[in-house]
Amino acid sequence: MRIVFPEGSGCVQRPEDLEPLRRLGPVDYYTDAPRDRAELVDRLRPAEAVFLDYSVMDAEVLGQCPRLRFVCFLGVGYATYVDVAEARRRGVTVTHTPDYGATSVAEHALGLVLGLTRHIGAAFLSVRAGRWEPGVFRGIELRGKTLGIVGLGPIGTEMARLGAGVGMRLLGWTRRPAAERARHGLALVSLEELFGRSDVVTLHLSYTPETHGLVSRALLSRLKPTAYFVNTARARLVDNAALAELLESGTIAGAALDVHDAEPPAADDVFRRLPNVLLTPHIGYNTVEAGANMLRIAVATLEAYLRGERLHVVT
Repeated sequence: MRIVFPEGSGCVQRPEDLEPLRRLGPVDYYTDAPRDRAELVDRLRPAEAVFLDYSVMDAEVLGQCPRLRFVCFLGVGYATYVDVAEARRRGVTVTHTPDYGATSVAEHALGLVLGLTRHIGAAFLSVRAGRWEPGVFRGIELRGKTLGIVGLGPIGTEMARLGAGVGMRLLGWTRRPAAERARHGLALVSLEELFGRSDVVTLHLSYTPETHGLVSRALLSRLKPTAYFVNTARARLVDNAALAELLESGTIAGAALDVHDAEPPAADDVFRRLPNVLLTPHIGYNTVEAGANMLRIAVATLEAYLRGERLHVVT
């Protein structure tokens, strides 16, 4: 089986990490991103199995891969990058790698919460610019504040553990409410109540057509003037135009975003110029531990496919 990584992957940290796949067939591992769509197709055309990071395999691209039988998306947001319906129509199995980095993403989200509420990014830039302004950067303590967690899968549950660990009160919302999801003292509430009561709201939902735009202007407008909003999930879950307006007007205190409508954000992206916004370049998942987990799960999905079994299949 010919295996292709068309743009490399951060989960491959050493050449020997690819040995389990080389036992299954020849591996074409590209270390750079394709320059354009045509180069992407050239890299993919001989593939029978693809391990996909950030390139888009839509219907047109899939149609130019006659030998393709299997695609593993390296992550959880496969719907953004793979036309799953077209893959299914062509008999291509699509898998993903769930639960590979729950702790990594949750820890990054907590870091963003701390960065926002203690103005760490702005204070750093101030000192680096030669200023000394300790009185400017007055923060708040997290202990005793209310953390609202939207989505209680593995990442949201891990975020609840971390929030409880710093002494926060926990509210949570999930599409599939059940008593076992209310862990670490978390109370299940409606989205409207969560946004209205929380001091910090953190988003941990997967992106699907059903969750597109779930965090609407109406929900964002329920946030308190002192509240903060954190998104390490997917940008398209949120009405970001409304979020920008609320931040620019000072209607809410601040936001931290690890995910963006365009990646990288355009030069004129409004969030890049707002002083009450903390941005990171989609790195919540990016730890040594999460990378090793991701590759291990990805290899297991291909091994299962070759045995005629289904592991983390989404088609």
